[in-house]
Amino acid sequence: MKKYFTYIIWFFSGACGLVSCSDLRSVDEMTLYEGPILELTNIESYYSDSAVVRLKLVAPKQLEFENNDSEFSEGLYLEFYDKDGVISSTLEANYAYKYDKEDKWRALRNVVVKNLENNEQLHTEELFWEPKKELVYTNKFVRIETEDQILMGEGMEASQDFSWWRILDARGTISLDDEDQ
Repeated sequence: MKKYFTYIIWFFSGACGLVSCSDLRSVDEMTLYEGPILELTNIESYYSDSAVVRLKLVAPKQLEFENNDSEFSEGLYLEFYDKDGVISSTLEANYAYKYDKEDKWRALRNVVVKNLENNEQLHTEELFWEPKKELVYTNKFVRIETEDQILMGEGMEASQDFSWWRILDARGTISLDDEDQ
């Protein structure tokens, strides 16, 4: 019995020595993984309301995070549909990020919005979209091309289908006239 007790003491002494020499960190010191938990490629998603397609999303890559935010690091393309299921406008960007809690999207780098009904285009480097409000806006430089004008300025608000818009600080208007060409 005495021999057995000696082995137990030697075992615990050795174990304590190993533990004291190792680099154990407390839970507070550990860094948690904050990267994506899901990666999707070649995405084509449709969103509908009352059995009518309202939005089509196409993206080469989507990263989803634990908080349900999504990153479209290789860009995205959106098609917005009217109540009759006809494409009314499109949005394209080289990068986008969806903030799930705020239900807000941020599109960056070479952002182009097209109103297909009115043949108008918006060009900017950053654009925010709030789906519940059906609103897009930016504080950055914008260039809007209509059939007969090019308008520029800082900041803009518009409906998501681009059926109405306003430049907050207009900087200039260029009228296009067929007679001058």
